[in-house]
Amino acid sequence: MFFKNRFSGVKLYYINKAWFLSIILLGLIILLVFPLRKSCLQFALNLSGGQIGNPLIILSQGLPSTFFAWTEENYNGGKEGNGWGELVVQALTGVDIGNPFTLLCAELNLAGPQAVAGFLAYSAPLVEEEGGEEDFYLPSQVEELENWLKLPGDEFPPVELNGEPMFFVYTTHNAESYQPTQGVERLEGKNGGIAHVTAVLVQALESKHRLKTIYSDEIHDYPDFNQAYNNSRQTVKQYLQEHNKIQVVLDIHRDAGLQKRSDTLVRINGKDCAKVMIVVGTAHSQWQQNLAFAQKIERKANELYPGLIKCVRLFKERVYNQNLHSRAILLEFGSDLNKEEDAKESAKLIADVIAAVLKN
Repeated sequence: MFFKNRFSGVKLYYINKAWFLSIILLGLIILLVFPLRKSCLQFALNLSGGQIGNPLIILSQGLPSTFFAWTEENYNGGKEGNGWGELVVQALTGVDIGNPFTLLCAELNLAGPQAVAGFLAYSAPLVEEEGGEEDFYLPSQVEELENWLKLPGDEFPPVELNGEPMFFVYTTHNAESYQPTQGVERLEGKNGGIAHVTAVLVQALESKHRLKTIYSDEIHDYPDFNQAYNNSRQTVKQYLQEHNKIQVVLDIHRDAGLQKRSDTLVRINGKDCAKVMIVVGTAHSQWQQNLAFAQKIERKANELYPGLIKCVRLFKERVYNQNLHSRAILLEFGSDLNKEEDAKESAKLIADVIAAVLKN
């Protein structure tokens, strides 16, 4: 009887211990799989190299071509006309039973449209295109530009607002405006709506991020629009000669020729923002360095504000003053159909993005 009772006690002890360890293990699994799942995924994503390690990108390699249809549909707001039953299920679970992609996002603990924005930006092919804004350089002028190519070091200097300026910002097409705000596409001979957007960008860089910035509002596109890039080239050369520590050169524009405002509109933090297109000209020998900087900005924007960057676009036979500096890029804030306020909101966000790239 003694041994029987002792054996029962030992058996009960190990059973209780097993139950206790099982509960602890289950709790750890729940913590990892649910509340911390997103953090764990993000940590793994960072280790694997950012967007290339994005779970959506990895999954897209093994899923059929319908994956791209799912992502596009989810990014553009999904299908309309769901029945009340489907709406109830979606409200309770976050899953649209008519869209398999939402189930995938729910299982990966990823936010639908924002998660997909990075995937679509990454998966879009980067190709050189014909056309684009004509920059009207003569062959002799392009050769002269090559001699001005600046190659700043890999590391950015410490940020000091009262030190050497780090940014030079200008507008080649000063007259560009926003129809809903200015009432016209262009204000000939004046600084149009694009100048107001540029001023907001400069203010955000200096006031919020303490990045000393030079802004030139010199008129370049009047009286001869075809000479705009030749004129702005002289402006950029002058400032680079006077301030040889400048690290970033930005030419600010807005797009045109779109059908509707929504084509270049995204909602971020509850506000309407104009999508931003980054333009790189490839008609000079060091354009890959400009592209590398543009892609850094795109990746950081996809991380901080998914959907803000419309795309990075390459144009053949175009220079856009970008061989004056290896970190010179052209930014287009929305189109003439956007409200000026849309573009101003985007300017504040782009300031955050570029500051993060410099301070990373």
